[in-house]
Amino acid sequence: MPVAIDTSVLIHAEKTGGFENLLPDDNTTYYIPAHAAAEFLIGAHLPKSAQLRERARRLYEDKFKLLVDLFDEADSAQLALLISELRKAGQTMGFFDAAIAATAMARGDSLLALDADFDRLAQQLDLIKV
Repeated sequence: MPVAIDTSVLIHAEKTGGFENLLPDDNTTYYIPAHAAAEFLIGAHLPKSAQLRERARRLYEDKFKLLVDLFDEADSAQLALLISELRKAGQTMGFFDAAIAATAMARGDSLLALDADFDRLAQQLDLIKV
């Protein structure tokens, strides 16, 4: 089963120099949902230091860019359903997190995350917490 990589993993990789230590060497296919890439790039433009911005840009170009997978119509339909279900339950979720979760849910993939942003979706997602 493929594994989607959340932005929290990308941020960890940027701070530590890579994420290979978080990915088991078991021939699993890993990919970065397009919205995780966008969320990372937004953050990469924010550091005040030109050196930090360049480090994030270089990491994206060298390691992340080739793993980015497109957001398609099935992902869009799942995102609409997820947002609708959350609203019915009186809950909200950040747009990027909802889009990342919807991508994994639509494809039946696992999601690798380092934070608790997706804990409430653990029953709908095959959530891998590191």
